[in-house]
Amino acid sequence: MYSRKSSAGNIRFNNSYGNLGTIASLTFSQKQALNLSWRLLKPQASACFRKIFLELEIASPKVKQIFYKAALVDAFNKDDDNTATLEVHIKLTTKFFDELLATLDDENEFVAKIRGIGSAHAILAKGSNFSSDIWERLGEIAMERVCSHEVVTKTREASRAWRTLIAILIDELRGGFEGELRQHRKSSSTDQIEMGKVEDEEELHSKLQQLRMDYNQTLPYT
Repeated sequence: MYSRKSSAGNIRFNNSYGNLGTIASLTFSQKQALNLSWRLLKPQASACFRKIFLELEIASPKVKQIFYKAALVDAFNKDDDNTATLEVHIKLTTKFFDELLATLDDENEFVAKIRGIGSAHAILAKGSNFSSDIWERLGEIAMERVCSHEVVTKTREASRAWRTLIAILIDELRGGFEGELRQHRKSSSTDQIEMGKVEDEEELHSKLQQLRMDYNQTLPYT
């Protein structure tokens, strides 16, 4: 799903979803390599994902602002997990990969899970200026961090499989995000586009709550 490297060595992802392959392009041995390497990587997943999100904060100040704002809100609300915080994102990402790798043989479910996450972030485009380029930066950082991990680099099959998986993941996240964003724009009048900040925050809170309910009935880590 990735097309080329930039002059700085970063992966650049294709802007056309689905043109460079799907999860069905993975061989049986590559799927096995994904599951085996994930079992070995999972105990270290929290540290790995933390590095990825912290690097994303540096690469995109918008992301840092979203996490910072969520942390402030979380400080005053201890009744429930705030899915917009960095810490809960790390936990949710671990659980997400557990569920994603369990659907490698069901492409429809696989794509639906990823696009659901992407579309849930569309609300951030209005209130926090979240944009598609953030998905690409996330992909570049994740590709570098995950695919250079010693667990993944042990075998060529695992390395190839993770590169394919991450590239598809970013394409579908961006596809879900942009698809939902187009729907928002079609259904929004000028007045709705210019909604007050309070209404934006209420809608964002509702979206994030629903995402948590769908994906995180019980978090794997505390």
